[in-house]
Amino acid sequence: MRPAEISFRGGNSAPKFHDALADFKRRGCNILVTGRVSETTTNRTTIQLLGASTEERKRVLVLTDATTRYAGAKLPAGTRMDDADVWIIDWGDDERAARAMPTPTIPRPNDSAEVGLRDLRSDIVTAVSFFDEWAGGLAPLELRLSLDSLVKPLERYDRDTVEQFLRIVTALVRGVSGMAHFHLPIPDDDTLVQELSQLFDARVEVKQGDGLVPKQRWHVPEYDQTTNWVRL
Repeated sequence: MRPAEISFRGGNSAPKFHDALADFKRRGCNILVTGRVSETTTNRTTIQLLGASTEERKRVLVLTDATTRYAGAKLPAGTRMDDADVWIIDWGDDERAARAMPTPTIPRPNDSAEVGLRDLRSDIVTAVSFFDEWAGGLAPLELRLSLDSLVKPLERYDRDTVEQFLRIVTALVRGVSGMAHFHLPIPDDDTLVQELSQLFDARVEVKQGDGLVPKQRWHVPEYDQTTNWVRL
């Protein structure tokens, strides 16, 4: 995330980005990741937000676009899909399975708004509750959750259903002072981004910069601030 290089724009009159980051670390946060970038850049963003393998983390990886066989590319170096502190939920078109300890039995999704996202939400609640109980209470930011794409839920279900799903999941993450990020691979200035931003604590905008070098900047509505662009 290169926090030492990130600052709010506005010179000395602007609040400090590290103050916002410290607040997020204390109480947890939910982040919307925007920008139409390569899969490699998307995975790189996910890896950074999931935290280094040297840190004590419980990672929940929710796959709505990719399938489990591609999950390893989204995990930090030194972290494996079969690690005890990794829980993967696969919500693809052709298959759906969750794997951790213990392995729950989960039905396949369907297109019913009352079943599809409800079951996915239940899977996430199961994973977070398991890790919270296993750890005897999670430390701030110990839980890291990644949802690889909101596109499919938004295509399959009406907006109110998706927003209700997001409100419940983000509240769950805040309840254990965790960090979750949700990828929405569309331009940051899209109307949909602006409409959904109210559900999140911050937004990370990602782009392919000069020479295709990936860059990021943060938008923090609570501070009414946007940071400078820095390398991802």
